[in-house]
This record gives sequence, C-alpha cells and structure tokens, in this order.
Amino acid sequence: MLQKIADTVRALSADAVESAGSGHAGMPLGCAEIGAYLFAKEIKYNPEAPDWFNRDRLVLSAGHGSIWLYSLLHLAGYDLSLEDLKQYRRFQSKTPGHPEYKVTPGVEMTTGPLGQGFAHAVGMALAEEILAKKYNKKNYNLVDHYTYVVAGDGDLMEGISYEAASLAGSLELDKLIVIYDHNQVSIDGPTDITFIDDIKKRFSSANWQVISAIDGSSFSDLESAFKKAKEEKQRPTIIIADTVIAKGIAAKEGDSSAHASPLGKEEIIKMKKKVGLPTEEFEVPTAVYDYFKAHLSDCKSRFAEWQEIKSDYAIKFDRDYQEFKSGIELKVDINFDDLKIDLNEIKAIRNYAGEYYQKLAEKLPYLIGGTADLSASTRINLDQYADIKRGNFAGRNIKFGVREHAMAAAAGGLMLHGGLRPVIATYLTFSDYMRPSIRMAAMMGLPVIYVFTHDSIHVGQDGPTHQPIEQLESLRMIPNLRVIRPSTAAEVKLAWKSAANEKDGPVALVMARQAVKAYNKEINNEEFDKGAFIVSDEINPDIAIMAAGSEVETALKIKEILKKDYKVRIISAPEKEKLYHKPEYLEQLFKNVKLSAAIEAGNPNGWYRVLQGKALAFGVEDFGFSADGDQIAAEFGLTAEKIAKKIKASL
Repeated sequence: MLQKIADTVRALSADAVESAGSGHAGMPLGCAEIGAYLFAKEIKYNPEAPDWFNRDRLVLSAGHGSIWLYSLLHLAGYDLSLEDLKQYRRFQSKTPGHPEYKVTPGVEMTTGPLGQGFAHAVGMALAEEILAKKYNKKNYNLVDHYTYVVAGDGDLMEGISYEAASLAGSLELDKLIVIYDHNQVSIDGPTDITFIDDIKKRFSSANWQVISAIDGSSFSDLESAFKKAKEEKQRPTIIIADTVIAKGIAAKEGDSSAHASPLGKEEIIKMKKKVGLPTEEFEVPTAVYDYFKAHLSDCKSRFAEWQEIKSDYAIKFDRDYQEFKSGIELKVDINFDDLKIDLNEIKAIRNYAGEYYQKLAEKLPYLIGGTADLSASTRINLDQYADIKRGNFAGRNIKFGVREHAMAAAAGGLMLHGGLRPVIATYLTFSDYMRPSIRMAAMMGLPVIYVFTHDSIHVGQDGPTHQPIEQLESLRMIPNLRVIRPSTAAEVKLAWKSAANEKDGPVALVMARQAVKAYNKEINNEEFDKGAFIVSDEINPDIAIMAAGSEVETALKIKEILKKDYKVRIISAPEKEKLYHKPEYLEQLFKNVKLSAAIEAGNPNGWYRVLQGKALAFGVEDFGFSADGDQIAAEFGLTAEKIAKKIKASL
C-alpha cells in the first residue's frame, strides 16, 4: 500500500503542475516514497484537528515542492479537496505556488526562500524542549513531539542552514529530524558545479547524527533510518536520502529540466500506466483513500489519548496548566501601571528598554529572550533566570551566538510552535543579517518582538559599519512589521505595552544607545497609539517639527533657539507609519504652520510622506565616521544650531 500511496502522490503532483502550466514537479516525484512513509507511518497528526498542540511538526523547507505536501494533505484527510489540487497556483486558492501559513490546513509555515524552513524548524524543536522541561510531569507528557524537515540541496547551500545547524547541534535538539532530499540536481545543472561539500562531515562536526546511504525510494531504508533517528537522545539527526528528481518520468529522471516545468501529458500517462494507476487526471485509487480512512482512526486515537492527559493535567496541575494556556493564547491580562521604573533618571534608552523587559517578563512567563552574543550591550537579558543551553532548557535566556539570521528564523519557529513569545535583540545595523526572516515573520503574522539598539550615527567610535543609516527606514517598508522608536523612558514603557498587546504581526522596538533628556508632557496610551503626538506646543504655531527617538531632544533644543522669532510645535513620532493612514490627524498636527520639518539620524526619505506644505527633512544619507557621536552629528548638520539656522533661512 505504501508504494500505491507514493505512486498516487506522483500522479497528483504531475497532474497539478500540468494543469497549472507551471510549478515544480521534480521534487514531489523524487520524494514520493518519503512523503508516503511520513504520512502513512511516521508522523503524529490529526487532520480533523490540524492545530493539535502536540502534533509532530513537518516543515517542507524545499517549498517549491509544495504540490508534494498538498497531495499528501489531501490523501491524509485534511480540509483540502481534489478541486483544491486542481486550483494549484491559481488566484486565492488553498494551493499556492509555495506553501503559505494560514492558507492551507496542515501547512506549518510559509516556505520558498530556501533555508528558511530548516532554520525555523530549529526554533520549533527548541520550543518543544523548553515547554516539555517546564510543563511535563511524571506520567503527564503535555508536550512530547518531533519536528521533521524535508530539505533539498538548495536549502543546504544557503548560509542560514549552516548557522541553524550549528545552533541545533550546540543545543543538542535530539527531537529534530531533517530528511535531506539528496537528488544532486539544481536549476543550472548538477549540483557539483557549485556544491561539493561533504554533508556528512559538515553535520557531524556540528554535533548531528548523520544517517547516510539511505535509498529515498526504499521503505525499509526509511523505516530503519527513522527508527535510528528516534533512538538518538543527544543530537539532532539528518537523514541523507538519495533520490532521483522526477522519478517515474523516463524522459526527465535525474535531469535539471524537471525542476520547474510541466512534464508533458503523454509522459504522465506513461508513468501512470507503468505503475497500474488510472490514466485520468486527478484520479485517486479507492484503496488509497480507504487506507487513510483507517489510518485516521489511529490518528484520532492518539489525539484522544492526549486530550485525556490534558484534561487530567488541568485538574491536577491547575496553576501550571493556566500558565501553559496563557502562553498559547498570548494573554496580556496584567496592569501595566504596576510595572514601575524610574522615569526621571537620565540613562540610555536601551537601558530603560532592558529594565522594563525584565519587569514585563515577571508578569508574562511565556516571554523568552535572546541575543546574538550581545546581551550586555542590548540589555536584553533576564538576569534573574538561567541561560538555556544543552542539558538545561529550564532557563529563559537563549544564547544564539553570533548567528543573527538563524536567531531571527529560530524566533519565528518558536512563535510558530506556540506557547512562547520570543524577544530577540542585536544592533540595528545588523538587522540586515536578519531581514529575510523578519520578512517571513511579517508575512506569516508572527508577533515576534525584535529589539534593535545602537540605532544611529550616535553609536560613535565604532564607525560606519556599526552606524545604521538606511536600516530604520527600510524596516518600516516591510508590510505588517510595526517599527517603534521611542524617545524617552515613558515612551519606552508605552512601546513595550503596545508590543505586548500586538498579536497579528512582528514589532521592532528601536532603542538609542545614548541617554536622552525627556520632555515634560505626560503621554497616554491613546495618544501613543496614534503613532505621533504633540509634546511641546504653542498657540497658532509658525513651525511644526516632527522627530523620532533621540532626535526629539534635538527638536526641543531647536525650539529653544527659535523661540524669540517663531512659535514652534514639537511632535514626537515613534511610529510614523501609522500616520500614513490618518490624513485628518496629520492635517491637525500641521494645521496653518508656515513650515513643517522632520529630523531623524537616518535616511529621511520616508518623512516626506507625512510632512505637509512647505517642508524640510533633516537626516543622514551617507556613511558615518569613527568619531564621537556628537561630532558626527555636527558633520552631517544634525545639531540643533545648524538645523535652526536652515529653518530660519527657509523662512
């Protein structure tokens, strides 16, 4: 029966790609036996409860092979019909060209950019370890599952896979199993034209169990490989499965041309005839459906067993269960006013951010943090808790090492798994290393919290490599990513509150390295949530100056310089993008002024979108220098005196 299932997966995949006129049939045909074994024998799931918390996670990192996964989900009984398979790659279908989170039942995450699935799966496996350590009791394994990844040659070429594999090995994530689709073919030809790595040595050196010489089309080989993988208790496992791209299509087998193109109707019919399948399009043998109907009862039985464990657990360990449940639901039923920090001390904005994070974590036990070897510099570390490391998953601080890209992806994986909410930090300039994974979080709507410190040229002597210029505005351009840059301790508190309450997408909190003098006005939640608000005003102002972060202090100094000649309104805009959708409010902020101006120690282009009438934007559009921050600001004309002079001249 397993072979019949594999043959059916080949047929459905080939038919769907042919019907769509495009797509990737090579991988699905090459990995059909792997898929059949996973869904028919190996993984724990329930298609009638696809979000079952204790299910095994299966991530298709080689996302171009999406029709492989869709075909298997359909056969296994998920809410994915044959008609859905026929709509493969069509507008608003449940079967898009690459897997998309929340679009297709059973798809664990959006994949397509190679390496991302592999790295996110490391976060999923880490989440399983942390939650199991925290909540499992004797005879009550609330969290006990594996994370599986199907990855191809391209995934392992991508640099992020190196970072993530190293992290997983260092943490000894033994319940992570990667199946490497080793078909040795890339779009441009055989992989050996660019990729001659010894994968066994690479992963062995990173503390992985390597199971090689596995025939990817042999069910006995696959059975023994998965058994051996689960016997390993101190290392993640990679199974190197030798496969043939487009297996079954004689004219395309093993050829790079099979990667991303239809296979031809005649060839598909020949393939079906050879294995005894009906030659009609999208025809599934009754025996295959019958098998999965019977298998469904086993799936439901395992699910029912877990439900019973959960119910008994909730009665016997009520406090732990409520905490566990609050992490899944991301409950924020706390009084933020109880989280006291001294707002009057003059200290770096990043220090306030770290201090408030510690307070918040005491109230929200599902918060878990980590940095890319910068805990002391970013101040994102829960000093009262232990570090998470191999052999100890009871802490709340993840040491990711100097692996920003893998850190961002693993954070996405932690969030996808559920039960935890990651807070990760590094310098703003190094957000460039994280950007692909940040984009994935925004696309999937994952409420990861990023804390970026050292946010401008005021980093100073470390020089232009560490001074962000374009990073801030480029992050603001990512759809569904909120970027908040507070200017005072009070704004930091409001920013954390806003981030904690955000459940529909990621939030980047951008913090200055240096101390900033606060304004006197108190700002409430309602004002802060508008994205911008007046912090110093005059009746019938001549000039309105908008700024964010540390530049609000500069704006207030400008007002002092100009006060004899002009009435100046100062506006703090920690979340400028909200103003794009509030034209009436913007008009109110700049009403009747002779000049609107904006100041930010970064690329100023985005500010022109909010300024009105006669306008000036002051920023930085070139790389900085290794010097004192104030000296660099003066060089770029970003001192209060120089900006005031330009404003006067323009009027």
